[in-house]
Amino acid sequence: MQNNDVNNKTQGNESQSRRARGLEKTYFNYPLAFFLCTGAGVLLLGGAWMLHSFAKIEAFSILVFATLIYFISVAVIISSLAIVGRTTKRHEIMLHRFDRMLDNMVFPYIITNSTGIIVKYNHAAKSIFEKNTFTLMPKVEDVLPFLTPETIKRSASERVEVQRRIDEGEDGVRHILIESTETVIGDPKKTSDPTKGYYYLTTLVDITEEKKQLISVARKLEGETIVMGRAEIDDLSAFSNASGISEKEASDKVREILTDWTVHQDGLIYEPETRKFIIMMPLSSLSRSIKEKFTILDTIREAISTKEDELTVSMGFSATGATLSERMKNADVAFEQRKSGNKAVINTAGELTVFGRDRRRQVSVGTSEYRRIGNTLRRLISESGGVLIMGHSRPDYDSIGSALGVAKLASDVREDWHIVINDMEDENFARLTEEIRQNKEYEGRFISESEAMELAKSDTLLIVTDVNCVSNMESPSLYKTFRETTGGKTVIIDHHEKNENTAPSDFEYIDPSCSSVSEIISGVLEISLHRSKPTAEEATILLSGIMLDTKNFTQYASGKTYAAAEYLSRCSGNAERAKKFFEADYETFSAEYALGSSMRLISGGRIAFCRGRGLEDETKTKIVIGRVADRLLTMENVLASIVIAERDGRINASARSNNNIINCAELLSEIGGGNFNNAGARSEDIPLAEFESIVLSNVERFMSENVDGKAPASSTHTEDEEI
Repeated sequence: MQNNDVNNKTQGNESQSRRARGLEKTYFNYPLAFFLCTGAGVLLLGGAWMLHSFAKIEAFSILVFATLIYFISVAVIISSLAIVGRTTKRHEIMLHRFDRMLDNMVFPYIITNSTGIIVKYNHAAKSIFEKNTFTLMPKVEDVLPFLTPETIKRSASERVEVQRRIDEGEDGVRHILIESTETVIGDPKKTSDPTKGYYYLTTLVDITEEKKQLISVARKLEGETIVMGRAEIDDLSAFSNASGISEKEASDKVREILTDWTVHQDGLIYEPETRKFIIMMPLSSLSRSIKEKFTILDTIREAISTKEDELTVSMGFSATGATLSERMKNADVAFEQRKSGNKAVINTAGELTVFGRDRRRQVSVGTSEYRRIGNTLRRLISESGGVLIMGHSRPDYDSIGSALGVAKLASDVREDWHIVINDMEDENFARLTEEIRQNKEYEGRFISESEAMELAKSDTLLIVTDVNCVSNMESPSLYKTFRETTGGKTVIIDHHEKNENTAPSDFEYIDPSCSSVSEIISGVLEISLHRSKPTAEEATILLSGIMLDTKNFTQYASGKTYAAAEYLSRCSGNAERAKKFFEADYETFSAEYALGSSMRLISGGRIAFCRGRGLEDETKTKIVIGRVADRLLTMENVLASIVIAERDGRINASARSNNNIINCAELLSEIGGGNFNNAGARSEDIPLAEFESIVLSNVERFMSENVDGKAPASSTHTEDEEI
């Protein structure tokens, strides 16, 4: 049989060579040339005779003129046919080379139409045909019984594997991967025309050895406890946009590193979807990885990251569960509990152990992302019957500025929009909007929660800015009414880290890499406003929101931050005027001094801690503790600061860091939230001593697990324990 295959291949190569030699000759249509030249002569003689008969022109002159025209016509005809012949030759050579390229493919391929008729195949495909046929264009199921037109169509959009039995026994089963590409030629509706419609180029890849390896590894581990794991690349699209490295190149590199690591762990890795991986390994290998503190995370980050951005991987593993399916579900639970990228979470009997340092992206979104957000918002606003906008409770400058920015976009699309503010006398709100509320455009636009409830309908759109937790919204009741009662659509735009308390929405954009929501909204307005632009007052308020969250551009500011500020400046935003919003009065200045004087250093002098009395005005208290926390970061060797203020049972706390080492959200976990370098907490239910104890315990745990490199004594599991 091998000799027959060799002979067939040799005969095929000889026929291709003969065809190639035939194509070397330029094609010229001699019969057509003779017919056209003769026809031209007849027409010219007929015309000459008519001229001589009716126009009385001398016969000799007509004959000379007709002869000249005839030779010109013959030259044009011969030149045209020569050009056509050369073009035909090139076209045939191109088709011939394309056919040879397909025929020389290692994998079997077939080309079928929508009904499963094979119109072309290569020699590799013919060698696996299970039935011989004398039909010129056979049906695919006639020669490959395991393949049908429906299977081919399905393989054009998803991964399809089929089994082909060639012999008895387990070794007689072949596993074939079907991959198809759909192409439309001409008008697909003209089913009567066999040259038009849907065609499929299908490749057949034998993956039997891969399947055998998978089965072999699974059997080898049957006598051991098998750990199931899940891994996924974090923010691949954003990394690609920032670094300039293509998504394919980055994912291929991650796949290579993960595969090498898994093989080293005596495990097996499988990629069911691009960028997502399933990992199986013995329990002993997982224990070894735990002792090594999952250095694979840093290996991937250091190998692929650039100075513009870093690429990381998140993982989740589980060794608990009666079956592999249950362990996979527990691994998914562990994976979903990560609070940021660059983490490996281990699920053991329902208890989670986390490895890996937190990572904060340094690159914010780009123009294409702003355009996507703007287009989505404009579509949702135009489809709605009205728009309600709100920020978080006790709004700061970023919350107010971003709400006004969204209102500007809403007013560019429709006239029915309102901003929800419960306390019109709030100091921040009153100071920022004192002038803007006198503008007729904003007359009646600021409404209370009760007024907003009356406007909430099934076609109303609710847009929430600078917060993603329901309990911290300006009106949690309004949000719940939308989600549970009216069915109206909700949108969340924020820059704080997502967590288990993040509210669901119909559209969300949450990017912790941005300095503020005012920065995001400014970028959106620059691209998406069609009929207007922000006024000087609106631009100044948006600028104050950016200045607040960047500490006057000294922290968290990126190129996009300065681009947003430059756009607001072009809209007559005034930085000097915005800076006046931050001026402190005597009461807040005195409170800052008193809190600062209570400072003490904890955790080996790496964290500055303050606790004192707050002000009667809780809004001023939040401003004071934020300023004190920022000032403490200027101390030498201080990595983070925590400031707690209590007044009449109300406790407010602020945590700050200016590096990628201390995660402030972790320092205030269980009692507050925020992002990596900026977090806050508030409570009226916990005594001050218990509140402080929780914070100090979080500090000890975080520093031991993430900075000092050893688990605290109070932990149930240590990183060196066997699971």
